Amino acid sequence: MPRSLFRNVRVLGATPRFAAGVQGLTEAVLLAERAPQAVELSIHFVTPGRMHELNLEHRGVDKPTDVLTFPGSGSGTPYAKFLNETVLLARVEGDNACVADPSVLAERRALLQELGDIYFSVEYIWMRCSCRPTHCLRFHDYLQAALTHALLHALGYDHATPEQWKRMTKRERFLRHRLSVWRRRWPGCLQELDGVEMLMSPVTR
Repeated sequence: MPRSLFRNVRVLGATPRFAAGVQGLTEAVLLAERAPQAVELSIHFVTPGRMHELNLEHRGVDKPTDVLTFPGSGSGTPYAKFLNETVLLARVEGDNACVADPSVLAERRALLQELGDIYFSVEYIWMRCSCRPTHCLRFHDYLQAALTHALLHALGYDHATPEQWKRMTKRERFLRHRLSVWRRRWPGCLQELDGVEMLMSPVTR
C-alpha cells in the first residue's frame, strides 16, 4: 500500500516507531474512506491526566477516557454542514448566469480539508485492558479499534442515534476486514501499534 500519501496528518507526543505505525494506520483508513490527500488532521498522544482534563472540559465527564475526537470544519458535523452550505452558496453575478466565486470555492475546499484533532491515551487503554481483560479487546487490537473509531468521527461518522450507530459500526467492521486483507496481501505495509514500546518510553512521561 502506498505510504506518505497524506502529508498534512501530524502525530504528536509519540515515539518515532509508534508514530510511524499510527501514520500508516491513519493513511490506510483515510485511503479506504477516499479522503482527499490534502486533508489536515492532528493526532495527539497524551497522559490519562490530560485526557481527564479534556473529558471534563468538553464533555462534562469527570474521569479519563481512551480517545476523544474534536471534529474540524470538514468533518460533516451539523456546524460544518451549515458552514459549508453557507460558503458554497456565496456567489457572484456573471453576465447571464450565477457562477461560483473562485475565491469562495477555494475557501470552501480549505474548510472541507480540516478534519480536526484526535486525543488518545495509550496508558489509559493499557490500564483498562489490564483491569478488565475479559471485557476488553487485546491491547494491540484495542489500540487499532480506538484509533479507527476516532478517525471515523473525524470523517463525520457518529453514533448518537440507532441509525448512526448501525452505520458507524458497519463501517468499522468493513475497515477491520480491509486492514486485515492489506496486511495479508502486503506483509509489512502496516505496522502493528506497539503500545508497550510507547508505555516504556520517556517521551510519553
